[in-house]
Amino acid sequence: METICNIKVISPAAPDLILDLLMAHGSSLPVSVMCRAGSLMGMTPTAIRVGLTRLVDQGKIAHSARGSYALNRSGPALARDVDDWQHKGAQAVAWRGHWLAVQDAGVLRSDKTAWRRHSLALELRGLVPFQPGLHVRPDNLRGGVSAVRAQLLELGLAPQALVFRMDGLDAARQAEACRLWDVEALLANYQRQHKALEQSGKRLLKIKLDAAVRESLLLGRAVISSLVRDPLLPPELMTSDAHAALVQRMKEYQREAVVLWQTWMALPQDEKT
Repeated sequence: METICNIKVISPAAPDLILDLLMAHGSSLPVSVMCRAGSLMGMTPTAIRVGLTRLVDQGKIAHSARGSYALNRSGPALARDVDDWQHKGAQAVAWRGHWLAVQDAGVLRSDKTAWRRHSLALELRGLVPFQPGLHVRPDNLRGGVSAVRAQLLELGLAPQALVFRMDGLDAARQAEACRLWDVEALLANYQRQHKALEQSGKRLLKIKLDAAVRESLLLGRAVISSLVRDPLLPPELMTSDAHAALVQRMKEYQREAVVLWQTWMALPQDEKT
């Protein structure tokens, strides 16, 4: 793990790098380009090709032409969820004080893989523990319980879990639920990431192209990972607009990064520095 502008970043595995490149590029990419990008992250061409095969088998990408691959837009829900990070804020609607709840006390923990998928689904929709076996979030997502239930199941929620709307809490438990999120920590994280994008954005045009494209990918994926997991709290629980400001700055940063990557991909191998 390394740090870029005070943000900890993790080098992606080959499949994650491939997905990042295809999401950012927006269209198909040849294997040769992905192998060259892999070399920036210390990956061998064999690792990239194995990653491509795995992603095809999982239905996340597809052959678009000979020697090229593109995202499968109708593929697994998790890949689509990450790809749609820019529009996640549009999922939020007005909150009326009710809660969306998941009761999973009857879900077996013995299947570790299934339990990880179940837990990740809860995290991606901002559900947090309220009481043993009970997770909640504000019922402020578009489509309400029925839409979120379908999304959770598609993301990997255990089918035994119960998804329902919860209201009528007494004043003490309503107040307790409202305090489940560390709003100050969320705000501090938004501001720290926004500052990092600002600092990196200024650096990218001053450093070597190889270093610039690598930094933009690592920092960008760290911020996007955080945005994908954002709970989308209503203004009653978080009055600041720092989240919206971070999303907008990340969009701008990604546009700047895409220009650098397109320049890098167009250059011959020995002219990228």
